[in-house]
Amino acid sequence: MQSNRPKGVMHKVPLTADKDEAGHIRFRPHSDLWDSNGMFKFHKDDHGMSKQDFHLVEYVLDDRTGEGLKFPSVPHDAMWVAAIEDPDRPVCPGKDTKSDYSVLEPISVCDQGQRLIVRNENPRREQWAFTLNFVKGGADERDVDDYVSWDPITDNHNGGTMEIM
Repeated sequence: MQSNRPKGVMHKVPLTADKDEAGHIRFRPHSDLWDSNGMFKFHKDDHGMSKQDFHLVEYVLDDRTGEGLKFPSVPHDAMWVAAIEDPDRPVCPGKDTKSDYSVLEPISVCDQGQRLIVRNENPRREQWAFTLNFVKGGADERDVDDYVSWDPITDNHNGGTMEIM
């Protein structure tokens, strides 16, 4: 007998940070959720999830920059989120954007800033822009102007088709 309680499906996303030849920091996710268009794609049906279920995304930083990068300790500082109004012209949220955490919610920063846990409700087909923020070792994490940021897209494909009985 199935429970009425929603369940979470965990997706671990190792995230390598390194520098290119010009010294710019770049981020490379290693996950089957990542596609070649620079988006994380979520399909509840592909993971045997019901409409009520949710995704948990565990971003695990592997910093190879020599900068001592980590997520800020406050989850809402570690991730800014905005719905995409025009898919042809997505705008990634910045420090002055009022974040909308109704679908993507950063819930925990742990392991000395090396992990960020995010809950993705994926209630319907829609896209969300988000920015993951990092602070350099020794920097004041309250100074958002000094954040090192990465801004991919979340592509929620469906809200699941199965109902919990």
